[in-house]
Amino acid sequence: MQLANPENFKQFVQIKDHQTVTTSEIVAKVFGKRHANVLRDIKSLLDNCDEEFAKLNFEVCFKINELQNGKPTPYYNLTKNGFLLLVMGYKSKKAMGIKISYIKAFDYMADQMAKGNASLLEQYYQALGEHNAEKQFASLCGKALNEWKGKKPLLEATLKIFEDKMQI
Repeated sequence: MQLANPENFKQFVQIKDHQTVTTSEIVAKVFGKRHANVLRDIKSLLDNCDEEFAKLNFEVCFKINELQNGKPTPYYNLTKNGFLLLVMGYKSKKAMGIKISYIKAFDYMADQMAKGNASLLEQYYQALGEHNAEKQFASLCGKALNEWKGKKPLLEATLKIFEDKMQI
């Protein structure tokens, strides 16, 4: 089974804040649609989808449009899941190719999981994902600890003042 070439998907994605995203503008360009129509499609999705999913996968943004006297122009940053939800509704040949590639990749992974043999690369990516998640958690804990070190003396002094005033 031949899977979609990841190089074909590079036209859609960019890295923002350590997350792979695309924009409504890129979707419009790649699928040959007017950006206003893509925005309409996204708004329709947002009206009908789970609020939590919408918050996680569709971020409304604005950029200054010099052609319209500096008027802010809306666009969306889409995560992979937001992109797929949007594109799954399109019926063009390019959208159909993405849908088929996604189905093939899903079937391939399900087949590999059913066989119980994850490749060395898959095991590596699983371990890498776990490592990155733990590293991020440790970093957050470290930042919180550093903040605590700065706040601790003030908070303890404030508590001491209250405790002294409350004693008879």
